[in-house]
Amino acid sequence: MADDMGLMQLMYGIAHAVNSSLDLNATLQAVLRAIQESLDVRAVVIRLLNADADELQVAAHVGVSEEFLNNVRTGITPGSAHEQVLAGKTVHVEDLAAAGMGDPARGGHDLTDEQLHMAQLGGFLAIPLAVRERVFGSLDIYCTAGCGFSDTAVTVLHASADLAAIAIENARLHSALFRIAAALTSTLELQPLLKQVLESTVMEMNLKAASVRLLDKKRQKLELVASHGLSESYLAKGAVSLERSRVDQRVLAGETVILYDVAGEEGFQYQAEARAEGIRSVLAVPLRVKEQPVGVMRVYSAQPRHFTQIGVHFLQSVAGLVAVAIENARLYEALQARYEGLKVEVSEWRRFLSLG
Repeated sequence: MADDMGLMQLMYGIAHAVNSSLDLNATLQAVLRAIQESLDVRAVVIRLLNADADELQVAAHVGVSEEFLNNVRTGITPGSAHEQVLAGKTVHVEDLAAAGMGDPARGGHDLTDEQLHMAQLGGFLAIPLAVRERVFGSLDIYCTAGCGFSDTAVTVLHASADLAAIAIENARLHSALFRIAAALTSTLELQPLLKQVLESTVMEMNLKAASVRLLDKKRQKLELVASHGLSESYLAKGAVSLERSRVDQRVLAGETVILYDVAGEEGFQYQAEARAEGIRSVLAVPLRVKEQPVGVMRVYSAQPRHFTQIGVHFLQSVAGLVAVAIENARLYEALQARYEGLKVEVSEWRRFLSLG
């Protein structure tokens, strides 16, 4: 393991990697290489929680093969190391083989002793990846059996995990805004445009689903115009009645609303349907055109989630772009209707002249 000077150099290397590129893959590879080389460990892997919150998927790795990673169970099983990590705990297993195949502390690694020996792996350290107490992944370090980590090294690795988490969050949102802006200029047809925006938003914020609802002409209901990630059965529940949805009343009044758990929120219409759909947390922001509310944009999480200010500001920015797109699409539709009307008028006028 590295001495204090080596650990300082590691911190500098990681900070430099995070600050030097907006390419997330390049940044994560640089972070993992810095950890591997400075601590002289066998392998380092970053795993990120999927949108359904039931699996940790590999986002970057150094020192291990794809074959090895394919043999590691990705599901989050009760009592496993990764379940503990997602609860905010640091897990250290000195010898994976000695822990035994059925031991939850083994971290869900579905590997034989021979496979561990072939990969020259034994020790395992897992550190949460979190932004403002929201854990969304794991920094996994593999070393030889019995390897130890000093308190200083663990502290530095926690700082490294925090920097990597910030890099992931920032890169995701920067990339998403770029793609969303590109989608908004690709077409003036509202449905395909909104579907692209919602898909990018869900992917980059690591969410389950998203939807856009617009006020009807009587301004009494919110009608669905686009969604991503929601089942047909959930969508079939119907329009949202403003009279019965205090949450949407607040949003249309200009408030951004965060629901940590919809099951306990009386002002959320269709609670039972949301539970059946696997929805736990909701973030809702207003859609406004020329300072007037026109609808609501919602995003849904499969796990209870404290949305960060970065995430909230990101969705507010997306909602602003979506509102402009809605206005542009409506103007385009009005112009198209006017154009078709003029064509009919010209055609009728020509027919009249021909009769004369």
